[in-house]
Amino acid sequence: MRGNVLLRYSLPLLIVLPIGFLFLYPQLIQCIRVSQSANFRPLTGMPTVYVHQAATSQQHKQLRQHVRTAQLRIKRFWGAQRGGAILIYCPQQADYEQYCAGGEGAGCSLGMPWGDSYLVLGPDGNNADVIAHELCHDELFTRLGWWRVKRQIPQWFNEGLALMVDYRFSNPTIWEHPDSSSRNRSEWPETRSMHIRPRPMLKLSELETTHDFFGNNPTHTMLAYQTAADEVARWLAKVGRAGVPALSNAIANGNDFSNVYHRLEREKKSRL
Repeated sequence: MRGNVLLRYSLPLLIVLPIGFLFLYPQLIQCIRVSQSANFRPLTGMPTVYVHQAATSQQHKQLRQHVRTAQLRIKRFWGAQRGGAILIYCPQQADYEQYCAGGEGAGCSLGMPWGDSYLVLGPDGNNADVIAHELCHDELFTRLGWWRVKRQIPQWFNEGLALMVDYRFSNPTIWEHPDSSSRNRSEWPETRSMHIRPRPMLKLSELETTHDFFGNNPTHTMLAYQTAADEVARWLAKVGRAGVPALSNAIANGNDFSNVYHRLEREKKSRL
């Protein structure tokens, strides 16, 4: 009897939740249907990369190079690339807004509870740094799943980690020698990741959720990025690049984020 009751109420819920999710985020419907859109076509040699027909041949060439550079960067940072997100490039702002809520920034990541994920690039997103940033979000999503990322991973870590492979805002020598797409080392700031007027840093406890991180104002968001980048850079300098997959593996096995995060740092200190 109890089993029948659970089936009676849980089955409709399983049907309604995905529909409601799509209703709240119409951009996801656009992403899901991108392969059927007359305005997009796969990038030659990269079947999971869709390019709007407005893109020029030069933009096609640049995108292919930037995707390859970003993928190699992710493989070095994580040890391997497991993510398989669909990448959507919109060279015009009007199209970008249809696939990324608000149309802000150079790119955005959209993950589904059932596992699919989409990385949308706007007019300023055709570069290796933006693509690597979004691919890093997808890698964490792929390794831990939507539920764990939403419920267990603080937003400051998710964003701070992505900034470590985004050389617009971080120094790659924290974890690797600069790759061929990198600028001269002297151009990277040695102490601060973000070029904004110094202000009191935010507390990590104030940046736990997506709303905490992005839901205030542009100045707050920039400070949030700075705080996240500084903290993850500090942690990464202590634990080394191997700490990233070690942490994700431990969380995937059921361990608490905060416990693993601090334990890896303590273990590294004890070996020095």
